[in-house]
Amino acid sequence: MNKNLSFYVQRYFSSYLIGQHNYGKNTVASYRDTFKLLLTFLDGNHQRKKNIPISDVDKSCILRFLNWLDMERGNSPATRNVRLAHLKSFFHYVRIEEPALADQCENVMNVPFTKVEKRPPEYMDEDSVSHMLHIVDLESRDGIRHLAILSLLYDSGCRVQELIDLKVKDIQFEKGQRIYVHGKGDKYREIPITPSTEKILKKYLKNFPHSGNDALFTNRKGEPLTRQGIRYILQKYAAESKASNPDDFSGVAHPHLLRHSKATHLVNAGVNIYNVRDFLGHASVATTQVYLTSNPEVTRKAIEKIASQTVPESSNYYTETEKQSLMDYLETLI
Repeated sequence: MNKNLSFYVQRYFSSYLIGQHNYGKNTVASYRDTFKLLLTFLDGNHQRKKNIPISDVDKSCILRFLNWLDMERGNSPATRNVRLAHLKSFFHYVRIEEPALADQCENVMNVPFTKVEKRPPEYMDEDSVSHMLHIVDLESRDGIRHLAILSLLYDSGCRVQELIDLKVKDIQFEKGQRIYVHGKGDKYREIPITPSTEKILKKYLKNFPHSGNDALFTNRKGEPLTRQGIRYILQKYAAESKASNPDDFSGVAHPHLLRHSKATHLVNAGVNIYNVRDFLGHASVATTQVYLTSNPEVTRKAIEKIASQTVPESSNYYTETEKQSLMDYLETLI
């Protein structure tokens, strides 16, 4: 049974993450980075990291690794928790494959996550999004392509990788404008798009002809877009818009920003949280609920609406004399 760490890691990636769970390349890349960091950490204590016994990677080792992430790498608690989640998944797999290591695996799987203050995602308000989209120069070919990318990214609320993976055939212009997105978990979903976005996409395809199986969006060289490429486009126009509109969004523009913005705008507009969940392609409404706290005013209105349906008017609890006494008392506080 004296197999080393690399043996289990290779099997974990090939047969478990990719084979059984069919995780996408970005998810696999995130897991890969965790194990690269772990091996970098272990390399400081072993002459040949390829021959590290699995038994050496116990709870004590994992705790030292997490501390190394905190102190040496400067990782945030949220990032630390992601790394720990990956390792727990790995040791869950090892426990199944090697029951003799059950105690070691259980000890690692019981390492607690760091408490993280839950904050709603940053988002651009409607004005900021509108200003950014309207600042794009439609007189240039690059401008047409950039506006199509940004408009669809916001209007559909799709993930960046979902946008990158879109093909021309995934767009339906007739009988209800929509796109067909290949999302997480190898699931497809239909997302409606507005007539204005449809118009922009048609103009884009007229200037950049593609066949049905071609990637919808490519770079100047005709190669598939990358997350870095979309980040560059978003940051370029966000900065230009901010220069013209100082009160606009002042945070860091990142690829998921428009998805967060769209979700928040839908919730603020009163769209049912379950409809927002389906629109975003979340597996659970618990993931979507983070957008409910983005705007305290929305929460207040929701509470008032429920209260109006379930709680009688408080004035009915008081006699006229009691009401007057209460008003007299309140006057003394002014």
